Amino acid sequence: MKKMVVMMGVHDERSKRRIIAAVANFHGVTSITMDSKDGKLTVIGDFDSSKLLTKLEKEWTNAEMATFGPYDPKKEAETAAAAAEKKRMEEKERERLEVSRGNHSFNGPTPTHHQICLCNHDPYNGCIIS
Repeated sequence: MKKMVVMMGVHDERSKRRIIAAVANFHGVTSITMDSKDGKLTVIGDFDSSKLLTKLEKEWTNAEMATFGPYDPKKEAETAAAAAEKKRMEEKERERLEVSRGNHSFNGPTPTHHQICLCNHDPYNGCIIS
């Protein structure tokens, strides 16, 4: 099985439906995913990648292949799990920083105490500490 990612630059739902319909009719395609936010089309299956890309480029001139290679479901699951773990750790770190920043901005900066000693070595006047 192969996996091909194509950057489409399409962000509206109508175009997304048209692209998915065009790819779904292609022989050998088993899975199609379209991310509208990024304009990224992911196609998985045993298909002729050059014919599929040619068809997409013919109808959508901004179609551009981003990646192409073998598809391994186990490797994809491991990659997804690692990405989820990384995201969870980043979220935890971000929350920790927000809490520490939040406490600092809510309570104000930690006060620093300065002591000033004015001594004039006069036996009748002691040190003044303020």
